[in-house]
Amino acid sequence: MTINEQAPRRSKNAHYAISVRQEAVRLVESGLSQQAVRQQFGVGHMTLLAWLERYGTAVYAQMRRKQFTAVQKQHIARELLDGRLSEDEALLQYELRLKKTLRQWVAAYRASEVLLLTAEPDPPADTGAPLAAQLRQAQWQIEALHTLIDQAEATYKIDIRKKAGAKPSK
Repeated sequence: MTINEQAPRRSKNAHYAISVRQEAVRLVESGLSQQAVRQQFGVGHMTLLAWLERYGTAVYAQMRRKQFTAVQKQHIARELLDGRLSEDEALLQYELRLKKTLRQWVAAYRASEVLLLTAEPDPPADTGAPLAAQLRQAQWQIEALHTLIDQAEATYKIDIRKKAGAKPSK
């Protein structure tokens, strides 16, 4: 049965024959992009996702995005902050799709560090307490600015931070 030779529609969800649905799933699992399959079969995004959930095999389950534990996220954030990995390298190494994900992990890691810094006892008064207080204040300001940028990026769905190697604006 070809795509155009479909059984009569019996209900809202019975528009496409099961063989057509399975063919769409097979194409996605073989490596064709979901967008190309949606265009080829003329279905919506959610329809194809539902077909993949229902008719997909173990191949599809492995193709889905990877889940990371909190410890793994902190480790990756630490590698980024220490300069051991660039964002692009981290995306490739950990099979991630968006730099935004990495930035969120780094922001969460920094926030946890700030909490640890505030929980530490203050240094003795005679060993540069004013400098330590200024340093703490500057760290809080930096964290607040990073949080503000993260929120603006999430709200407006744009990347605000400059990319490495970006040309300076005029």
